[in-house]
Amino acid sequence: MSDPVPHSRPVLGSAEEDALLRVVRSGWIAQGPEVAALEHEAAPLLGHPDGVAVGSGSQALLLALRCLDLGKGCRVALPAFTCAAVLHAVQWSGAEPVLLDNRAGDIAPSPEELDVAGPVDGAVLVHPWGYPLDPAPWLAAVPLIIEDCAGSVGAAWEDRPVGSFGRAAILSFYATKMLCAGEGGLLASSDPGLLERARDLRDYDGRTTPAVRFNFKMSDLQAALARTQVGRLPGFLAARRRLADRYDQAVPGLGLEPVRPHPGARSSWYRYLCRAAGDITGLLEHGERHGVHFRRPVPVPLDRLTGDRPLPQARLAWERLVSLPLHPGLTDEEQERVIAVLASAPVPGGRS
Repeated sequence: MSDPVPHSRPVLGSAEEDALLRVVRSGWIAQGPEVAALEHEAAPLLGHPDGVAVGSGSQALLLALRCLDLGKGCRVALPAFTCAAVLHAVQWSGAEPVLLDNRAGDIAPSPEELDVAGPVDGAVLVHPWGYPLDPAPWLAAVPLIIEDCAGSVGAAWEDRPVGSFGRAAILSFYATKMLCAGEGGLLASSDPGLLERARDLRDYDGRTTPAVRFNFKMSDLQAALARTQVGRLPGFLAARRRLADRYDQAVPGLGLEPVRPHPGARSSWYRYLCRAAGDITGLLEHGERHGVHFRRPVPVPLDRLTGDRPLPQARLAWERLVSLPLHPGLTDEEQERVIAVLASAPVPGGRS
């Protein structure tokens, strides 16, 4: 049997090897000049002049919440249909998470969901899986916005990069993200005071003033990898667009409905999502039997983790949305195999 087709995998090569060797030979592997260089090179991808590199995207979000004083006594809105890391960061900050249900038939909530949830002090605006959201109604409805661009770096809303609309933005350098360093994250902002506070809280060495700080540092080894990936981003985006175009041609005839970006958006195609007419469990199992790893966009809707009132649209999205393998290293042969396995699958509400 052929090797399995993974849902995602990092694209690493000689440039990354050279970057790691450069750092090892320098003798400086902890936070240092590579981290500082990454901050100046990666923040503009989110529309900001500078950033603070940390150990993960979750840490970046937690620091953003802390630096905007969104903690105990605050209510912070976030989508129920997103990565659990967003929920955990809000909980770690001490704020009350306010889960928002999806708009009917959509992969994200609309600001009107706040009418049900009540007033909030801030919101994490997640641009889900590379599909940018219109930030304008959120900015009008919520005092403080943090844009979560963990899966959408390189995407844009009306030719303006995602991340450039809120008070702060975060991205992730996790192994399967758009830019890969194994682990790592970045908090970007155009507010010098916010960045100064984030740098102060990032580590505790040499501090003489009282404050609750922690070790959120990134190493120069991680930063060197991330810098190389930043330089390769245009090529990664082009490869993702080409793969998405091929899926666009094939998927509509296979009993699934592709999720399309908003007309005002330019997607980064972090994921290629499709909607089925029923539960996709059988489709996932069929893929596993044939060595193709289809996935649900999230393991579980967040209302199941918090015990909040059930959010029906988020749960319906969990049941019916499937993510197809898509990453810059996916070969044409692998994609043809994905399409062939999809064509032979029992699609809910479609073929049998």
